[in-house]
Amino acid sequence: MFDKLIETTIKIFTLSVKVEHHDKDIERLTARIDKLSEMVNDQSAKIKLLLYAVQNESDKTKMWVEKELAKFERRLPSGKDLKNDEK
Repeated sequence: MFDKLIETTIKIFTLSVKVEHHDKDIERLTARIDKLSEMVNDQSAKIKLLLYAVQNESDKTKMWVEKELAKFERRLPSGKDLKNDEK
């Protein structure tokens, strides 16, 4: 009877120590998850900013190309002038 009481007391003590260690592990893991979540959010914001910058540059390039094409088209002779010269 006394042996079972000692055995049970040892199990309770061992389990309480394990629970305490697990609680500390959970706290550390929760802190790491919070830190990683913050890092992911920061990287997401940077990606959105870069995407905006790339889109903005793309729009500028597209407008530049359209402007250059318009300049080039103004320098070309019209088709009507060529037809009148042939007659």
